[in-house]
Amino acid sequence: MLDSVRIPLKVLNAAQLAAIAAIAFALAWVGLGVSAARQEGVEAERTVLAASRAFAEALDHGLRGVESDARNAGLLIRPGDPALPDDERSMLLQDWLALNTIYREALQVAPDGTVRAASEARRIGANLSRQTWFAKARNAQVIVATGGDEASGLVEMAVSLGAPGPSDRLLLRVGADFFSGIEARLRRSLALPESVAFVVTGADGRVLAGAQSAGTLAPVSASTPTRGDRDLASPGWMVTAQSARPSAAPIGVPSGGALSLGLALVLTAAGLGYALAGRAARPLIRLAQPPAPEGEAAPGSRVREFDALTRSVLGRARSSETVLAGAGTGLDRVKRRLQTFEAMSGWSCWEIDPETRRVIWSDQDTIGTPAAVDRTAELADLTDRFDPADHALLTLTLQAALQADGPHDVVLRTRLPGPSGSRRVLVRFLRDGEPAEGGAPRLHALSRALPEAGAGEVPPTASANERRRDLVLRRVTDGIVHDFNDALTIVQTNLGALRRRHPLDAEPARLVDAALTGAIRGTALTRRMLHLVRGDSPSLAESDLAATVSGFLPFLQSNVLRGTPVIDRIPGNLPRARCSDRLLEVMLLNVAFHFRDLGLNGFAIGAAEHAAGDETGLDLPAGAYLRLLLASGRPTPGVLPRATPTGALETVALLLAEIGGGLHLLSDGSGDAAFLAEIWLPAADRPGQAEAESAGSSWQSRLRILLVESDSLVRASVAEALVDLGHSVVQAASGEHALAMLGESAAYDAMIADQAMPVMTGLQLAATVVERHPNIRIILASPHGQLPAAARAFLQLDKPFRQEDLAAILGAVAPHQARAA
Repeated sequence: MLDSVRIPLKVLNAAQLAAIAAIAFALAWVGLGVSAARQEGVEAERTVLAASRAFAEALDHGLRGVESDARNAGLLIRPGDPALPDDERSMLLQDWLALNTIYREALQVAPDGTVRAASEARRIGANLSRQTWFAKARNAQVIVATGGDEASGLVEMAVSLGAPGPSDRLLLRVGADFFSGIEARLRRSLALPESVAFVVTGADGRVLAGAQSAGTLAPVSASTPTRGDRDLASPGWMVTAQSARPSAAPIGVPSGGALSLGLALVLTAAGLGYALAGRAARPLIRLAQPPAPEGEAAPGSRVREFDALTRSVLGRARSSETVLAGAGTGLDRVKRRLQTFEAMSGWSCWEIDPETRRVIWSDQDTIGTPAAVDRTAELADLTDRFDPADHALLTLTLQAALQADGPHDVVLRTRLPGPSGSRRVLVRFLRDGEPAEGGAPRLHALSRALPEAGAGEVPPTASANERRRDLVLRRVTDGIVHDFNDALTIVQTNLGALRRRHPLDAEPARLVDAALTGAIRGTALTRRMLHLVRGDSPSLAESDLAATVSGFLPFLQSNVLRGTPVIDRIPGNLPRARCSDRLLEVMLLNVAFHFRDLGLNGFAIGAAEHAAGDETGLDLPAGAYLRLLLASGRPTPGVLPRATPTGALETVALLLAEIGGGLHLLSDGSGDAAFLAEIWLPAADRPGQAEAESAGSSWQSRLRILLVESDSLVRASVAEALVDLGHSVVQAASGEHALAMLGESAAYDAMIADQAMPVMTGLQLAATVVERHPNIRIILASPHGQLPAAARAFLQLDKPFRQEDLAAILGAVAPHQARAA
């Protein structure tokens, strides 16, 4: 029926162009509506972002106001005036609270947590030492806490009325009106719509003000953290501004003018298509119906002749030859897939016909890609490829594969000429399912060359997985070591401050010394953990000889020397050795093995700074060295030496040769003699030695130091140690905070920055500070060996450190500042 329907070409072309014009007009109208909706969404996002930033700044300003009110209230009650009783202070607090209605309560709290004066008489005498804010305010000037046991929205600020710790504190409790007042002022100043809502969450995730959106659609939101200021660190609050996402407005019907324009466009396109199709249709009409001469019948249409010829050609295309050609194309596709598998996996595929004893395979070219043409050979030729001693094994495996299902593996050795001829090859045979009726099964085989023993070849995938695993293990270990070293720094600095500030009796002093010794052992433990995971080069580092030996000797005594007495006489004021801690530990371990093998009793070690000369008996270049003396007692009676020497001392000599040192063996401890040897280690320059000599001993200036540390407990402990050394310390909790303080005043002699701070690392902060303030000396603090090579431009302080380490590295800062002055 459709063949009998005829539509003029001119009408068809006009209808097509008119439809195209109508679709184009509709798409343009829809695009304009979508663009308008998108613009509304962008404006909503900008509004909530500006609102969240403004609210966070207002919170910071409000907290500064609360701190100012607290200090004014502290001046009002005169905590240091013994003539003013606590009852009158409570009345003063009540009057002050009546004038400042945003505060719920005001308390004067003693250092032990007892409430001395309060705006509510029932709170006098209560003990607040178990509340969360009290523990945070122990050594802080100002702290901000949220929540507690009260309802959501309560803010507590404690201000020390004197030196932090021994002085009273004034506690102000601010209710939810604090946040609502800020929100009301912000709405008036920014003219915010009612759809914008605010949510303030504390550092513990608790909602302090506002409520999370419960709508079904995801709201437009933006979050901004509070920043704090120079004296008051950020409380860690997050301000989130939310607004309902603008709903997509329905695309309305075009107006009368727009419809008129669209109709005119469609009619114009239809007329243009009708006119153009008329000119193009004339040649086709003449071709389909040519004019007939006078007196003759009209000839047949040439279009019908073309149609008949086309149908004939298509019929022939469906012949058996075309079907076979298609099957061949499918086989080629399967073969290409098989070649791709061979190239990617490294396996070669074989097909063996046991009846005809023919083998089909494809060899790989020089770059490992299978050849495009298959090769065929007799099974005997395949057998000749392998070593004659393996022929019986190959025949037995073929028979087993024909008789049973499942893979059958065999390792054979080739005997082809050339450098790659003699190789081990793994061949896996597999029977081709159940054979057809009356036929024999075929065998398929996969072969792959195996790496020779000791070649060390590792599959690329396994190597990548091991590298990824090592990277993850390294990151986890670095984080654990950093936290552990922070804890050791707190222990060492605080115990050192305890010994310096308070005279201790013999028993307390012994306990403090034991704790410091345990901290030194913990330092050695973390360094061994880093060496185990990182595998750093032992000859490209420096180490503290006294700390390394004192931390490693207990391990040797308990695990190698089996309780043998150990004597350590290494002073702590030696320069650093030009070798890693791991190399020192390996050398001491080998010497301990030598003592154990000979049954020597006692292990003594001492060291001194020395310059190499002819008396060493070694061919060492001139320079500064550390001279280690190792000695033992005579062999333990009844202990027989090992029959086979382990060569431990030869290992020590080789390790020393790698770093430019030497071993001078005076007595190896054999027979009845004691062991005596000297180990010469290259010594590093003392920090700041040249500068101190040039500046003279009269330089005793007090340094102004900017301490940047994200951990508040570590920051407070290091600040105490710096103050004990006589320096002035200003603290910053982050790199961003430090840059803000430097923007206000750059009058600092040095900056000590922790490398592992979040957001901005110590090295990133140092790169910024050295560009803006080149006169400030920068000291980067990090666990030993964790700083990158770029940090060598700055002074480095290994964590954990003691006050002596701080004094030594600040000795390099003082001469520099003396020359600058």
